[in-house]
Amino acid sequence: MANLIAYALIALLAIATIASIALLLQAMGQKENLAGELADAEGSLLQTQKELNSTKAELAVKKEETRLQGEDISDLRAELNGSEAEVRELEGRLNESEAELEDTKNTLSEAREEIGRIKAEALAMDGQINESISWFRDNSALPETLKADRFVNRVEKSCVDEGTLNLGCVSYLMEDDLGFMYKDDPTGDRLYSIDEIIARRGGDCEDYSLFFRALLGRFQDDNLEIEAWTSGIGRYVIYEDTSAGRYWYYDNTDGMIIGNTEDSNPYAVCYFYGMVNGTRIGHCVIMLTNVTIDTPDDITNAKLGGAPLFEPQDGHYMGTIGDGFSACEEGNEGCDDEDYSMTFVITGSDLFQFSGGKWNYYEGRRKEISGLLERLGKIEID
Repeated sequence: MANLIAYALIALLAIATIASIALLLQAMGQKENLAGELADAEGSLLQTQKELNSTKAELAVKKEETRLQGEDISDLRAELNGSEAEVRELEGRLNESEAELEDTKNTLSEAREEIGRIKAEALAMDGQINESISWFRDNSALPETLKADRFVNRVEKSCVDEGTLNLGCVSYLMEDDLGFMYKDDPTGDRLYSIDEIIARRGGDCEDYSLFFRALLGRFQDDNLEIEAWTSGIGRYVIYEDTSAGRYWYYDNTDGMIIGNTEDSNPYAVCYFYGMVNGTRIGHCVIMLTNVTIDTPDDITNAKLGGAPLFEPQDGHYMGTIGDGFSACEEGNEGCDDEDYSMTFVITGSDLFQFSGGKWNYYEGRRKEISGLLERLGKIEID
C-alpha cells in the first residue's frame, strides 16, 4: 500500500516534472519569442528614436523658421502699422487735395467768368472805339449834299482870288449863306456831326472848327494860298457884293498868308485860357501844319513849332505854336492846367486829349484793346 502510494507519488511527481518540463520548454519557447519580439521592439524603438530625433531636428528647424517668421511677421506688422499711418496721412492729404481741387475748380470757374466778362467789355469798347474813329473819318470832309455843294461853289466864287483863299470871307459866308451863329452846346461837351452843325445853323467853337476843317479838305488839291487877317494899317476886305456895290471889311488890318491848302494839314485844336467863377474856360481854333498827326509822338513843340492858328468864326490870325501857344507833350504833367497850351487835337480820324501827363486817343486805345483781346485769346482754362 505504501508502495502504491509511493509509486503513485513518484508517478505524480514524474507527471508534474514532465508538465514542468513542458511548461519550461514552452516558457523557453515563449522566452525566445519574447526575445525576438523584444529585439524587434528594440529595433522599432531605435528606429522610432531615430525618427523622433529627426523629427526633433526638423521641429527645431521649424521652430527656428517659425521664430524667424515671427520676427518677419513682427517686422511686417510694424511696417503695416507704419503703412497704415502713412495711408491715414495720405488720406488726409487726399482730402485736403480734394478740397483744394474743389477750390481750384471754383477759382477756374470764376476766372472763366471774369475773362468772359473782360472779353465782352473789351469787345464792346472796341466796337465803340471803331465807331468813334469812323465818326471822325465821316466828318473830316463836307458831305456830298446839295446844300454843302452850293456853299462850296459860293466860296470858290467869292472867297478865292488869284489863287488865294480868304478865310475871313469863308467865315462871312458861313453866316450869310448857311445862317451860322455861335450857339452854346446844351449837352455841355458833345461834338455834333457836320450834318447836324448845318441843320443847327452853327454851334460852339468846337463845331465851327470841325466844320471849317472839313471845308478846307474840299480845297486840298487846289493849291491855294491860305490868307488870314491880322492887325495892320489898312482896310482888309473880306467880302464884296459887286452887283450891289457893297463890301465888308476890317479896319486897321492886313492880310497874312499862313499856309497852303495842298501842304498844310488843318487840325481843330483846343486850349484853356482862363477861369470864370472857379471853372476853367477854353476855346477851339484851327491849326495849320505840314506835320501829319497820327500818334502823340507827332504832337511836340519841336515838330509843331511855327504852326499858325486862326479863328474859324471870323478868319483872323491868332499866333503860332511857340509864339502865344504851346503843345502839351507826353510826360508834362500839369500842362493841361497851363493857359494857351494845346490839350485837344481833332484829326481826320481821331480825337487826342491830353490828361494826366499823356495824350489819350482812340487809335491808341484801340491798339491796347486789340492787344488785350489777343492775350485773352491765348489764355486756356480747362
